[in-house]
Amino acid sequence: MQLREYFQVVSQRWWVIVLTAVFAATAAFVFAKAQTPIFRSSVKLEVTGRVDYGQILAIGQLLRQLAARVETSAVANEVDRRLRLDLGADALLEKLHTQAFPDTIQIQIDVDDVDPTRAELIAAALAAVVKERQDALMASVPQQERINLGVVDRPTSPRLFWPQTRVMVLAAGLVGLLFGIVLSFVLDYLDDSIRSAEDVERYLGMPTLGLVPAFAGAGGRRPTVGLPSPRQGRAGSTNLGSGEGSPTNTGLDAMNGKTLNAQPATHGRDMP
Repeated sequence: MQLREYFQVVSQRWWVIVLTAVFAATAAFVFAKAQTPIFRSSVKLEVTGRVDYGQILAIGQLLRQLAARVETSAVANEVDRRLRLDLGADALLEKLHTQAFPDTIQIQIDVDDVDPTRAELIAAALAAVVKERQDALMASVPQQERINLGVVDRPTSPRLFWPQTRVMVLAAGLVGLLFGIVLSFVLDYLDDSIRSAEDVERYLGMPTLGLVPAFAGAGGRRPTVGLPSPRQGRAGSTNLGSGEGSPTNTGLDAMNGKTLNAQPATHGRDMP
């Protein structure tokens, strides 16, 4: 297929593309509205003290070790006790995630919860408990050898983390658009009707003689268009009538504006 034919397929079945895109976007919107909203609050801890700032690998390993201490049952139980959540360590650990940022030497704690206020409280309590435990661990270490943790700022205001309705609808619409384009080409491939002279030459391998438009004759009947037989006249004459005297060795006929092919007729001499 040529580039022009691709555009022709898309323009002919544009409604299929639009319909699939709208259906996909609508389905994504309904799915998003059916989800339980989850809110996220984040807090950052900064690492200071005896840190080898010249070695990125050492800093990354240190931050990962400190981040792993956040996601422990001991920390979760202490937070659950202080806030009187009665969730248990396992349920609380499912709500938090940690990230290490070697470039800023910081650890970020993210807390997800269906209650935005509770998510912010848990984030603040986690930061306080982790800092207290790190201070207690470094109490017996000389001052110049200590690795300290400090809270950079208060937890962020809870924001909607899931579902991202706008992103989901946009992504589903794009997927539906692509699926509609593919479906249009599949429908065009399955459609074997002939609509143009190019289709005739491509599928039948025969040259096109002409295009006969559809028109109605007397009484609403479509007259035939053909070449005269040897008894009706010499070669080159035409008969535009009601179909009397059908031609021989021709393939012309009036067919709803279809493109027609004809093979040359072989006539004998006129009879006396």
